[in-house]
Amino acid sequence: MTQSEEISLENLDELVERHMAFLIKTVSRITGRYVSIENDDEFSIALSAFAEAVRRYEPERGAFLAFAGLVIQSRLCTYLEKEQKQADTISLDSLLEQGQEFPEPEEDSQGQEILKEEISLSYFHLTLEDLAEHSPKHQDTKERAISIAERSSQEPSVVNTTYRKKKLPVRDVARLCCTTEKVVKGSRYFILGVMLIFIKQFSMLLHWIRDGRQAHV
Repeated sequence: MTQSEEISLENLDELVERHMAFLIKTVSRITGRYVSIENDDEFSIALSAFAEAVRRYEPERGAFLAFAGLVIQSRLCTYLEKEQKQADTISLDSLLEQGQEFPEPEEDSQGQEILKEEISLSYFHLTLEDLAEHSPKHQDTKERAISIAERSSQEPSVVNTTYRKKKLPVRDVARLCCTTEKVVKGSRYFILGVMLIFIKQFSMLLHWIRDGRQAHV
């Protein structure tokens, strides 16, 4: 994307055409198969998500394609979960409360990390889209929130309380990081999401969080 590129719904068709390779690559990576741009439900969902990203994008968020990629991934993950959902008597909440770990594949990838983070966030009724939406606009605020998330992820009592209450313990985090509750509360969703990334050690997502761009697979 060029710095002079206008991100608006008025030139949506031009943006789609210009970034068609990005769209195809993103959908193919998530679905793990060849994508047909003419008769493919997943690609249609990606186009809709791309348009949504164009509508919601603000320059302060950083790289547009990084933001668009997260919106597309969130929408596709939700769709794929519904398509592949199987009757199971054990709820996801129960598995997470018991500390159940999902089997690690022999090789990890950005797409796999995204799916795992989506699962982790769902326990707190959040999505990757929410994480992008609540990402601090100013870099210094963002870096401070990341530092708070990293420190909190290293404190067992904070981690345990977070999972038990299904929300970030603002007061505990503020005390731990020697900051105000107002600071923590202002970025609580972003801090929680990044905290989970640190806990699970999703290196590729950490790269995106820090640099505001997608890691190359």
